[in-house]
Amino acid sequence: MSAFNNVSKLISIRTILLSVFLLLMILPLVVITYITYKKENELFQKQVSQYLLQTVGQTQRALDANLSEIDRLTWTLLYEQSLDFLNGPLDSSYPLFEANQKFKNMVYSNLFRGRLEHIRAIYFITAGHEVLSTENLFYTYEQVDRVNIQFVMDQIERQPLKMNWFSDKRSIYRLKDGFETPVRASVTAARRLIDSNTAKLRGYLFVQFNDRFISEHLRNVQIGSTGSLLVTDASGDVIYQQDPQLSQNNKISQAIQDLPSQGQGLQIVDGKWLLAFDTSQISGWKMTAVVPINELIGPNQKILRYLLMMSAIGALVAVIVSFLLATAISKPVINLARLMAFAAKDNLHVRDTQGPIQEISILQFSFNRLMDRIQRLIQENEKQQKEKREALLQALQMQIHPHFLYNTLDMIYWMAKKHKAESISKLVTALGRFFRFTLNAGQEWTTLGKELEHVENYLQIQSFRYRDKLYYEIELEPEVAYVNVMPLILQPLIENALEHGISKSQDGGKVLIKAFRSEDNVLIVISNTGRQVDLEHVRLLLQNATSNNHVGLRNVQQRIQTAFGTEYGIEVAAGEDQGALVTVTIPYRLAALQEDQEGA
Repeated sequence: MSAFNNVSKLISIRTILLSVFLLLMILPLVVITYITYKKENELFQKQVSQYLLQTVGQTQRALDANLSEIDRLTWTLLYEQSLDFLNGPLDSSYPLFEANQKFKNMVYSNLFRGRLEHIRAIYFITAGHEVLSTENLFYTYEQVDRVNIQFVMDQIERQPLKMNWFSDKRSIYRLKDGFETPVRASVTAARRLIDSNTAKLRGYLFVQFNDRFISEHLRNVQIGSTGSLLVTDASGDVIYQQDPQLSQNNKISQAIQDLPSQGQGLQIVDGKWLLAFDTSQISGWKMTAVVPINELIGPNQKILRYLLMMSAIGALVAVIVSFLLATAISKPVINLARLMAFAAKDNLHVRDTQGPIQEISILQFSFNRLMDRIQRLIQENEKQQKEKREALLQALQMQIHPHFLYNTLDMIYWMAKKHKAESISKLVTALGRFFRFTLNAGQEWTTLGKELEHVENYLQIQSFRYRDKLYYEIELEPEVAYVNVMPLILQPLIENALEHGISKSQDGGKVLIKAFRSEDNVLIVISNTGRQVDLEHVRLLLQNATSNNHVGLRNVQQRIQTAFGTEYGIEVAAGEDQGALVTVTIPYRLAALQEDQEGA
């Protein structure tokens, strides 16, 4: 210890202050520079990545709009356009020739009149394998690529009501060598045509587009300065590519093949490339943008150089300022330290007299101001503690009100029992349980059993209102009693059943509630007798967020879909005996307490 004291005596206060000031100034400067660069780099990359993903998404939507227009142009074949030229036999050359001429006139003059610059050829293969084609060299079914047409028809059968899209690799017919035209083939759209009257298969329509169909929408899309855009179908076949060299990169090609089959997202490949992809809901095509990461972080390197220059200048300034401050503070700082040590013993009334040196004067002023601030903070803290105690007392006082309600209902219950008014005692009991559940409904989750118990209390109360007009029955499977559910989602549905069904009938009616498990879901079926409801009107109201009708029903739908997803919710149907049938679908998720009990 004595040796340490001897060494300490050899170090001047000026040296100590100079070292401390350099450490306090330069170290934060270095840390701030590093953090600023890292955060700015992360933010910059995130913004660029989001912009790249947004560009891909917007481009995908523009391409989907183009595909949807082609789909829309063929709707007339499903609902309006007559295919009467297929009604007669096509087993000879002349009827087949006549049908082919009518087919050409129909598709060129009526269906695709505004899109002919994008169409290379149109084929129609009937259910009897007759071929109608705008391509003069394609006239028999024997010319069809059997493997490709089988693949195409298998895909169409999976989605028979929509247009299906395929790459040129899946073309059902190709011109032989020597017959290639200057217009290159691109993608093919295909769909199945059914007679709307007889539901009989008429045939398959194939629209083969040229390379302008897609390139006109994508060739002007700029992915950075060196990036590229690639479109592939669900099988991985290339539909369109801006830079073929990028797709020849094995790592990039493998990464594109390994992308998820649905959705959109970002992925870094080999630490050198950034991939942004988006999957079309219409065609299943995946649009992928590939851009070098160096291109993204290039501008950030300039920012790094500027930060380093600013840090160097700041370090130099810190050294000079530290030297001056250490020199100026060496004498009067001892007195200031003594006063601070005195103030540390809760003597907050001490103040220092400002001296003639500006730097020390600032410290002295700051010390005095700090003492004032600490005293104000202590006073504010005492005030806050006082307000906190008052708020706590007020909260405790507010808890008296529901207890007062429960006690009052309990007193009415015993008075009714005393006077043998059983109907009043049952009503009070149900009302007490109803209010107890409602006042505690601020919790996020409850169980289906408790929710149905609350509904039973509500129906018991309403049965007094409707006297002998209301009959109800609740069936609950034991295995769904502990399923998680939001509080108060069934009561609005029961209110609708009573208001729009039972109350409108002079003879009253019945409400039946069944809750049971169906695979991984729980179904809650609410049926009521009474007046028939307008189901289409109810469905429109569920979709119209601005309507003031059926607000409770729409709120229940929104709460369920917000908590569990859009695949769950409410379905309304007609009841077997007039009235309505409402089905609530929620996932089978047990409450945490029940899961713990089953695990034990």
